Amino acid sequence: MSGAWIKFCLVGGLVCGVDFAVLWLGQLFLPRLAAVSVAYFVAVSFHFALNKWWVFRAEEKVRATELVRYVFTVIVCWLCTVGVVWVATGWLTSSIFVAKLMAIPPATLLSFLLMRKFVFRRDSVDGA
Repeated sequence: MSGAWIKFCLVGGLVCGVDFAVLWLGQLFLPRLAAVSVAYFVAVSFHFALNKWWVFRAEEKVRATELVRYVFTVIVCWLCTVGVVWVATGWLTSSIFVAKLMAIPPATLLSFLLMRKFVFRRDSVDGA
């Protein structure tokens, strides 16, 4: 198992804690899928910085192309998360937390692959 994968999983654990805390608070005031979405985007702010500088060691300053690729990745992984939660709450469980747990494995794998190969790839060149 690569060091990047281990660090990525540690970051994921921390981000998951933030995500679930915001989800718990959000579901008190928002519709269920809105709470999932808000929690997801709050957690993403931590996710970018930790992955950029600690996991993938992309130590240069944030570039516009990198940020655009990250936002695209976040949207794709958010769609994966919401899709799994929607399917799980419709067919498998009434618990939004169980459904969210079910969304973590596919979204994590998708996120790692996109970040390593697309967002923070070492051969990326900024047009500026």
